[in-house]
Amino acid sequence: MDVVEKTLGNVLVVTLEGNCLDASTATPLKKRLHQYADKGCAKLVLDLVNVEFMDSSGLTVIISMLKALKAQGGHLVLSGVSEELTSLFQLTRLDKVFKIYPNAGQAARALDA
Repeated sequence: MDVVEKTLGNVLVVTLEGNCLDASTATPLKKRLHQYADKGCAKLVLDLVNVEFMDSSGLTVIISMLKALKAQGGHLVLSGVSEELTSLFQLTRLDKVFKIYPNAGQAARALDA
């Protein structure tokens, strides 16, 4: 899965370019995302605006990234979450774990405050 990186203030916004975050895309994406934590990224927005489907492998990737950033005092928030993914986050109660914003701009402003 390709990603597009953009910096807004002191926040890194990573937009996932694929529409499916599942077992076939999770492992390479996890390696890519953890590079940000390894480089000391403190504030990251994971923009899911293009993602239409996510399975447990995808959830594992974003939970792992949240833990990695929190371990070094960083923050991860989500943006652009579709109705389908919102239902998944509610079902798994991850909507209580992640701060979710309508778009990347709002998420970045919230983290940069």
